[in-house]
Amino acid sequence: MLYGGGRWGKVLTDNALHGWLRGNFEFGLEVQPIYKVFQEGDDATGAAFTPVILKWNFLHHGKVKPFATIAGGVLITNHDVPQNTNNLNFTPQGGFGIHYLTSPNRAVTTEVKYLHVSNASLSNQNSGINGSIQFTIGYTWFK
Repeated sequence: MLYGGGRWGKVLTDNALHGWLRGNFEFGLEVQPIYKVFQEGDDATGAAFTPVILKWNFLHHGKVKPFATIAGGVLITNHDVPQNTNNLNFTPQGGFGIHYLTSPNRAVTTEVKYLHVSNASLSNQNSGINGSIQFTIGYTWFK
């Protein structure tokens, strides 16, 4: 899979917990208008929308700021993903990442996440994609 888009987030809590767990809770959403699925037979092109991203930002000192996420969204494509299933799929996901601060309000962001693709039995076939480990990289602007 290859995709591109943007993510928006808003921190909802004050800093909480103690020690290495100290952090804050953020809600986010993501839009990926460019989404390409490479598969046997017909490759699929489409778009994804993730309206729920729940993120815990760990507040460590220094330039490296780790985070953990769980999320859920939808993927709509022009061909079935996987083949002979459906072109509408749900995308539960979870992962870990880091913001590497390049300035107080900017960061290079990397994330490793597990992504499951499934049509939730909307069609007779629901083989899904169960082993998708994805690596993402982006650039973040903080307010």
